[in-house]
Amino acid sequence: MRKVRAALAIKVVLMLIATFASTGVCLLSASGDTFDLLKGATTTGVGKVVNVSYGEFRTWSCDVLVSDNTTTAIKVRVEGNQGGGLFSPTGMAEYTLSGAELAAGIGSFSITDMPINTIRANLLTLTGGSSPAVTVRCTGVK
Repeated sequence: MRKVRAALAIKVVLMLIATFASTGVCLLSASGDTFDLLKGATTTGVGKVVNVSYGEFRTWSCDVLVSDNTTTAIKVRVEGNQGGGLFSPTGMAEYTLSGAELAAGIGSFSITDMPINTIRANLLTLTGGSSPAVTVRCTGVK
């Protein structure tokens, strides 16, 4: 009798997994996606434009990673819009890494309640270091 109950329980679990997979429902999902807006940038300027309209993201958590902890200054701006090729020169947020963050090789910041359709990062300042490379990685959540 126990074997029958165990087999039935396994069958129910497998059916639930198949249902979740086929409907796109995932109870463990964080409802967020991560994007490398700049990857290994060695000069100032804008990164790739990423279409994020499918996600309806409203809040962003971003890391600025630097490969050389002797870099003396890094400033980034995250820019977004409702679509198209124009971006505001003030962007969604600007962030300057502190001395401690430069030494650690990472700085983090958040942007709240900013729904957009496209996003990009702009490396505004990059000074010092022997050959620093900067990555801006942001996670959008609903």
